Amino acid sequence: MTEPVRKIELEEEHNFFLSKKCDWMSRYEGKYLLIKGQELIDYFVTFGDAYKNGLRRFGNTLFFIKKLVRFEHSESIPVLELGLINPPDFIEKFRERSKW
Repeated sequence: MTEPVRKIELEEEHNFFLSKKCDWMSRYEGKYLLIKGQELIDYFVTFGDAYKNGLRRFGNTLFFIKKLVRFEHSESIPVLELGLINPPDFIEKFRERSKW
């Protein structure tokens, strides 16, 4: 028996953001966008303002906040991605060395 497909939380909002990103760039670049469903609720200068407004409007439920930037910065830690170190082991070894 196959498991039912589980919808990823905030997938609708994320897809809406991606579909509108280019259209919004000239107006909202660098701003934090508050999105619920397929609606841009508002934009803000800081994440904190967007979050507070989301809580005020929707309460303690899921809503989507994303800073609109031209290029996403991604970080990569090759030793973790390649499995060359195990994070719990690494952390434990780091703690042991810190005791010196």
